[in-house]
Amino acid sequence: MRPRLPALVLTFSLSALGGCVTTGKAPPPPLTEEQKSAAEVARLASEAAALLKSQELLVWRYWAEGARADVASTYEGKEALFSLDNIRKIDRLRQRTTDARELRALTALQSHFAGEYMSQQLAEMNDAIANLEASLTFQVDGREVRWRELERLLANERGAPRRKALYTAATPALERLNPLIHRREQRTEELVRELGYASYEAFGGELRQADLGRLALLAEEVLQATEAPYKEVMERLAQRELGMPFANLTRADLPRLFRPREVDGFFPKGELLLRAHGTLSGMGIDLGEMKNVRIDAREDVKHKNPRPLTLAIEVPGDVRLSVRPIEGALEQARLLHEIGHALHHAHTREPRFELGKLGNPTVTEAYAALFEDLTEDPVWLEEHAGLTGKDRATYLAATSAHKLFLIRRAAGRLLYQLALHRQEEGVDARELYKVMLERVDEMPATDDDIARYLVDQEDFFQSADSFRAWFLAGQLQGQLKARFGPSWWHEPDAGRFLKELWAHGNALSAREVAEAMGEKGIAPDVLLLRLGTTLGVPIQLDARVEDAAPMPTAPASPENTPAAPEPKADPAPAP
Repeated sequence: MRPRLPALVLTFSLSALGGCVTTGKAPPPPLTEEQKSAAEVARLASEAAALLKSQELLVWRYWAEGARADVASTYEGKEALFSLDNIRKIDRLRQRTTDARELRALTALQSHFAGEYMSQQLAEMNDAIANLEASLTFQVDGREVRWRELERLLANERGAPRRKALYTAATPALERLNPLIHRREQRTEELVRELGYASYEAFGGELRQADLGRLALLAEEVLQATEAPYKEVMERLAQRELGMPFANLTRADLPRLFRPREVDGFFPKGELLLRAHGTLSGMGIDLGEMKNVRIDAREDVKHKNPRPLTLAIEVPGDVRLSVRPIEGALEQARLLHEIGHALHHAHTREPRFELGKLGNPTVTEAYAALFEDLTEDPVWLEEHAGLTGKDRATYLAATSAHKLFLIRRAAGRLLYQLALHRQEEGVDARELYKVMLERVDEMPATDDDIARYLVDQEDFFQSADSFRAWFLAGQLQGQLKARFGPSWWHEPDAGRFLKELWAHGNALSAREVAEAMGEKGIAPDVLLLRLGTTLGVPIQLDARVEDAAPMPTAPASPENTPAAPEPKADPAPAP
């Protein structure tokens, strides 16, 4: 096919021959620099969206079908997409933007590009750590045991001396990871500054869309308010589950202490998905009739991963849930958690890729936690699982104690990570970790515990997301009960209420979601009140509200502007 001449060229040619042809329209004005910048950033966002979709399709086939997933190959030909130069382009546009919504979208996009850039730069180290971790073994009674099996072995072991022996025997193996993790931490610090951020905390705060300093005050208050109730609860749990005082427990005993309780028979695998559908139907939600939701519940796929997983291939048009039912209360909770994600993504009406799919995960984790927490609701347990009386009371006491433990752990990790990255060079990370462990768990820290100080670290204050998601889910549950009654899942109005929140996608921060349903901000009082009531211990909190703005409402500060790098070759694709 011959190319068509542009109309402007054709008009000019005819005019030159003496014709009288005119277009009747003046040529469009040239694009401004800001318009050119916006068009270029839109192109980058489109490329990133297409790449992410192709990668999640591979992950879906790997998870639901057991197929090989070569995610590294998806970067071929796109090595320069997540370059420092492109990150600077996004940030320059962000600094010129005053519209709050556009600013949030650009911040989410820049965080995504920065995260991909760091992943590429750290790929070799991450692969080395993952490969070593997969191969780690240790000897117990002449038998070789995989390190990844340690948690399961501790949970199943009845004898405390044997649990301690397993835990101690694994320490030399995991210490082999420490040098690699330490080098990765050092390189990460370098990359943060290479990206132009003033500090590790500055980048982490942007990823988490939170003022980490204010969140640390909330974490401190939660630890203080729960200290005495926690010790009382753990004493009762240790006596009932392990037949020993809390003072005699070691961290080797924790997996056994919090193992799934003897209620799995109330959650047969054939009813897990049916219960989820039944719960949603009362709210006027039918996942089976939603054309944009695909549920793969096949049980005959040999290598299918048994753990439920939701993948938002394309928000909201292609949301997928993989399920391979397994009996148990934990499996029911995991399924409901993933259904919470699926509902959020499938009901999103946010057209922007940056605000529909990217961004901080706290909000979607809160919706997932809301449905997961149904397995800790006495009314739902009686109605859907037939769990009543002593069995229900024992189960709820154990799950609530575990949730209290996890909340304290998240608070402690946040404070530990902040202290670690605020200290001067040469700070004793082991000592900081020891102090955190002993305060949070109310247990002495042994040498074996402290040896895990690097293995137990997290990237960029991840606990801040879990911390806020649990509290936001508690507030959301409280609002639903107050508006629609204790069995809120029976009310179509509850479904409409949730759909209005889900429609925003990730365009609202966690704080804004709390405000949208009538709260002043994220606060832990609702969740802690519920836990205290279930456990029979008063938890009094000064109800400090986490009032951190999720992102700036003015142009980004110059300290977050990546400086121009020295000319060098494009980064290699991530393995």
